[in-house]
Amino acid sequence: MKFHVEQEFSQQEIHAQYVEGQLQFQGEPPPATTKSGSPAKVKCLRHLTAQERQPLQRRWRAIEPLTKLPGTPREADYAQRAAEMRARRVHYSARTLRRYYRAWQAAGKDRMALVPAVRRQGGRGQSRKNGLWHRHPQLRQFMEEAISIVYLHKARRPISAVTRRVLEDLQRLNARLPAGQATPVPREAALARAIARRIAQLDPWEVDRQRWGRKIADSRHKFKRSQQLATRILERVEIDHSLLKVVVGSQSGPIGQPWLTILIDYYSRLVVGFCLGFEPPSYGVIMEALRHAILPKTDLKERYSRVQGSWPCCGLPEKLVCDRGSDLTSKDLEDAAFQLGIELDFNPPQTPHLKGTVESFFDGLNDQLASSLPGRTFRSWEKRADYKPDDGPFLSYEGLLEVIHIHLVDVYSIAKHPTSSTTRFEMWQDSAAIHPPSLPASPEELLVLLARRAERTLTTRGIELGGMFYTSDELMALRAEMAAGNHRVDRLSVRYNPWDLGAVWVISPIDGSFLQATAIDSVMQGMTEYQWKVLKRAVRERFDQPEHLLTLAAGRNAIRDVVEETLQKPSRRRRSRVMRYLQGGSSLADEPAECPTDDALLDVDPNQEHHPASEVPSAEEQRLASPAAPIDSEDIDVSDWEIAGPDVGVSTIAGPNDPDLHIHDFPFPSTTIRGIPCQTRSVPKTLPLVATGSGCLARIALLMRLSSSCFIPGSARPLVSWTAATREAGSAGSRSAARSSVRRASARM
Repeated sequence: MKFHVEQEFSQQEIHAQYVEGQLQFQGEPPPATTKSGSPAKVKCLRHLTAQERQPLQRRWRAIEPLTKLPGTPREADYAQRAAEMRARRVHYSARTLRRYYRAWQAAGKDRMALVPAVRRQGGRGQSRKNGLWHRHPQLRQFMEEAISIVYLHKARRPISAVTRRVLEDLQRLNARLPAGQATPVPREAALARAIARRIAQLDPWEVDRQRWGRKIADSRHKFKRSQQLATRILERVEIDHSLLKVVVGSQSGPIGQPWLTILIDYYSRLVVGFCLGFEPPSYGVIMEALRHAILPKTDLKERYSRVQGSWPCCGLPEKLVCDRGSDLTSKDLEDAAFQLGIELDFNPPQTPHLKGTVESFFDGLNDQLASSLPGRTFRSWEKRADYKPDDGPFLSYEGLLEVIHIHLVDVYSIAKHPTSSTTRFEMWQDSAAIHPPSLPASPEELLVLLARRAERTLTTRGIELGGMFYTSDELMALRAEMAAGNHRVDRLSVRYNPWDLGAVWVISPIDGSFLQATAIDSVMQGMTEYQWKVLKRAVRERFDQPEHLLTLAAGRNAIRDVVEETLQKPSRRRRSRVMRYLQGGSSLADEPAECPTDDALLDVDPNQEHHPASEVPSAEEQRLASPAAPIDSEDIDVSDWEIAGPDVGVSTIAGPNDPDLHIHDFPFPSTTIRGIPCQTRSVPKTLPLVATGSGCLARIALLMRLSSSCFIPGSARPLVSWTAATREAGSAGSRSAARSSVRRASARM
């Protein structure tokens, strides 16, 4: 390779090399390095801060006339320019102007040389060569070890703990050395600042990884950019539950905090549906919220006259984004979403930011709406201080439901969209004009597709579900057709609405159609699944005497007495369970809950007998069926209304007053309530388990007479296999005699 070779280039070649970046023009070469030895960095105006840009412009305006002179400015020129600026009340001395001009000229006439070097003042970012760390390497080693062991740990200890560790190590070292060789002990404040500067020089991702874990470190330091997860309405809908930060009450006192389930459209940020009630998160709540979101809200102004705007949200969502709660991962939701064409998108655990739209909505609702309502609660006891939300005043459930409708329609929907210049309502309308929402064939079909699923056997008495039988002419015709066609189907698929147990739908295995079957007892119309469980438990646990043959109507009146007494007690937990019991009906979002004085729900004649049309009780059965005894509300405990679901079988059941009384050799329906649902020929209702309390053989015989008309659902045998231990006779012979009497009575029947 030859050096110092002269070569001539044409103007066109020079321009071509200049465009390609191979040729650069410059005056005097700028210094390759700074005073600290680091390479000089080329600055750009847009990278400067406001504190740097303003002095740069002032300095350039000060020396700009001097740069236009034909030659190098003289001292008189600097003095004249300084006098002109003092006349305009801008104070720059001739010496300062000369320094600015020479800096500009030394940088090749680059104006960026006039930027104040504030960042380099005092040696910022540079280590002191004569500092304590350089003169005593052992002290620096102690600091590095303390940072690694104490600070970079999942315990997330503060810098003060690192400072104490360094001082302790230094004291231990000086104790073993002569006084002349001891390392000087720095001040605690200076040592803490030095440790903080050293930690700031570490990799931030590595610090967060060792203190918080890789997952949080990645989420904090990953590249974040705005994402467009949806381009039209209902393409992405997020769902979540939250306990509303408001205590609902009545004139008697506080009731509790209701649950709010929200479905929000990601594209328009509009709430498409919700469910408000005291029912904890379950598939029944999700079913009601989905039904409210899909169906049009045409009767909104009829039910709430104060609502001014309209709620256009309706239609089937394309994707439903949810977390991995047990209610959202249920088989019922999976089947309903498959038949409705809804894609379920489950987020990974502990990733609420992946559905941040609905999470931020709850934060805004609690801060904007709930904070201005009576009975508001706080996030922590520190913020609550001496405020007690249970002291009142309270907002009723119906009032809260209306307030939420007004907020969603007249406030939230007309607010500005967070990522657009239009409102949320306009975003929905514009997208709906291009992509109209799709609806199911009918509301009745939607209700059937969203209903819960179960499998039951079709018998001569119909379908048994939760201790109640459902039948219809179409169902009996299906049974006959299956028998004639030799269809071997052991169990049929049944769907039921947990908000109304008055009817169920049975899927025909022949053509796949839905056959509706109604309950044999009309009192089941409008009864919720929770109400039915409470009634069954209250009925079965109350009575332990054979003459106390309680009908379902008397049980409902017993629950009414408990409700009225509980509403007078200060316990919010008990009031919440009572409100959950009273909050029946087909919809928690569409229809307000009735007040505790719902006579249509609770007032039933306890002595009235209901007979199916196909069965007429005989005279002997009418004589044996004694009227229901009155109920003492003190025997029913509202705090024990947490009833398990009908999925656990029970094989041994004891009477409430006789722990030795038990039942065996019976195919029990799966339930966790003490007692069994029985079907009698005289009273076609779910009867309580009648038990003998005294153990007398005469009472056992009376029980045998009653059991001749009492059957177990799913079994044709009468309820005759009873054994009881007598309280008067404690010998084994007395127990054997009692069992023998039972067997003889059973043989005679």
